[in-house]
Amino acid sequence: MAHFRIRYARYNGRFKACTMLDHIEYCKEEAVAFPQNIGRLESLLSHGKLEQNEDAFFLDIWSSTSENLKPVIFWIHGGAFVAGGSSDNQNDASKLAENADCIVVSVTYRIGFLGTSYFETIPQTNCGFHDIITALEWTNKNIAQFGGDKNNITIAGQSSGAWYAMAIHTSPLLQHLFQKTMLFSWPGTMKAITQKTSQSISNEFFQKIKNIETENLEKILRIQKIVGKRNRKKRKFDVPLLPTIEKGYISDDFFRDVKKIDKKIFLQYTKDECGAYLYHYPISKNTSPLLVSFFLRRYCPEKTYKKLLELRKQTKDTYQATLALASEYVFHKPANKIAEISGNNAVIHEFNFPTKNERTKCCHCFDLPFIFGCINNWENSKLFEGCNREDMQRESLKMQEIIKNFIY
Repeated sequence: MAHFRIRYARYNGRFKACTMLDHIEYCKEEAVAFPQNIGRLESLLSHGKLEQNEDAFFLDIWSSTSENLKPVIFWIHGGAFVAGGSSDNQNDASKLAENADCIVVSVTYRIGFLGTSYFETIPQTNCGFHDIITALEWTNKNIAQFGGDKNNITIAGQSSGAWYAMAIHTSPLLQHLFQKTMLFSWPGTMKAITQKTSQSISNEFFQKIKNIETENLEKILRIQKIVGKRNRKKRKFDVPLLPTIEKGYISDDFFRDVKKIDKKIFLQYTKDECGAYLYHYPISKNTSPLLVSFFLRRYCPEKTYKKLLELRKQTKDTYQATLALASEYVFHKPANKIAEISGNNAVIHEFNFPTKNERTKCCHCFDLPFIFGCINNWENSKLFEGCNREDMQRESLKMQEIIKNFIY
């Protein structure tokens, strides 16, 4: 297995488009990530800390040892649009590359306010998404030198990374850059925001920051945290910040536009996706279903109370019923709808591995170490306490075989 860290673009300044390199530049620097606050799921995942820098335009490339021309997985990390990086050791794709006999390219891109913003005075909308496109263009141009087949590139991502992968999948301007798509835990209920809403969010920054282009990063991240909390409360965002609708690139309706796409798509969700978010809420086995139904209506607007009651009768547990219903509406139903629209082009898969934690269960991010095969890198994660490592390794090999069968 070979691993390379490559610079794919030059930094031209905050809110400016990066410039793709026309050559291969190997990096000797330590792994870095773009500026970010601590992620919402950090207490569960226990990521290691990476150095942060606004100039983190890097790709990580893993390749199997075989000499054949290999398919390419272009991986977009998750993190609710505000956290994460490709060089996180929990995203180590060395075993995936070897066991699936492929090349994995993982991209680091701008996140948070610096990556999702729109306001009239900046030169580029959705900087983070365009960083991803630049990295994908670099991959098309250069991956052959690493033994990769540029005519067999699969866009893949998890969570917000899957959201960006879906944006690429449905973009009429980007179809020439890839052949297949894999979505893991796609948050299908999230929609890109209008320029008007994005401008309003930007104005909230301007009220607290005099010059957004030169302001200290620590202050930007501090204000981002405040504005993000306000977005979730006032604007009902599920995450602190969202990308902006951009004609030709980011659709206002993925379900409509996916009908126009004739490409293979793989969609996977975990059985108990929302366990990563619900576990800390004061919902117990005996909590009133009526009380919980008011909370759930935001996510499950159709006959919420009736459906919750039905699940409560089956499980004898309000928390487990809530978990099942929320997971179905936020993750399972959108994925199944895309699969139905895509017809014979779609593969749908539910990931379910037994866990000892009855609150989180097989939740959001639970599948990541199985996808990558880097089980030992997750030893500090609370999600896997009590799980048998040998069983996890065997399940990981099954997952990687599924991936291999799709990309070949």
